[in-house]
Amino acid sequence: MEITLVASGGGHTSFAVALGERLLELEPGIRLNILVPRGDLFSVKRITGRLKGRNLTIAFTLKPLNPQERLYKIIARAPASMVEALAVVKKTSAVVCTGSNHSLPPSLIGLLAERTPVFCVEDPYRVYGKSRSVSLVHRLGGFVFLQWREQEKLYKSRGLYAGPIYERPVYKPESKGYVLVMTGTMGHRLLFKTLIRGGLKGRRLVVQAGRLWAGYLRRMLPGNVVFDYDPDIDKWVSGADVVVTHQGVAAIQASQAYGKPVVLAYNPDITLAGGLR
Repeated sequence: MEITLVASGGGHTSFAVALGERLLELEPGIRLNILVPRGDLFSVKRITGRLKGRNLTIAFTLKPLNPQERLYKIIARAPASMVEALAVVKKTSAVVCTGSNHSLPPSLIGLLAERTPVFCVEDPYRVYGKSRSVSLVHRLGGFVFLQWREQEKLYKSRGLYAGPIYERPVYKPESKGYVLVMTGTMGHRLLFKTLIRGGLKGRRLVVQAGRLWAGYLRRMLPGNVVFDYDPDIDKWVSGADVVVTHQGVAAIQASQAYGKPVVLAYNPDITLAGGLR
């Protein structure tokens, strides 16, 4: 059996890795085809680092829309993205998507062209309203994995309660005397301003800042560890005293896999994530 997992970057890739771990535990002989956005080498490193020596292949497909881009770009990219996804989906037994517009081409091809079962993971922060990509897949006949019982009211049909989805821990939890700040792909403008102004002053910081902010924060927070991203982020999570992060998968991973105290700092700049409520 072959299963296609769509790892769309950031937290979406974390969901894909977690699902891949569980699938391989249940059926060691299963073959996994993992779709990754073109150029997303961090996701590739994460996948190959966590699913070492497993029966998997990685394929790149064009992401129709990147963060903070205008919607019209989907029109230009969609045809190529659909063709690339078709090459993988036509030989698979099921498609498992993890949200994001990157999941739409393989999901649509699976549902409408190949009659392949499609399952999609709903965002754990979507309790009062559906995410757009997952909602579309559901309306076209896909099944939805729900991470909270409260989400069952959003999906009266084809909603499957799975519980929180997170990767297996790979390190023993310790307390190494630092506060870990994780802000995902795009960073956290308001949280960074607070840190620069002296928030958490006197505490040793390790900051995962995202690709846009890392260089600036290294200059503004001398003496602390600052990086854009680390595919082996678990080593930092496992050693943290406290984790400060935004509304994302990192909070669930830190608390559930490593038992860390987590402080959520809501990021209003992530417009497509779950709202403050």
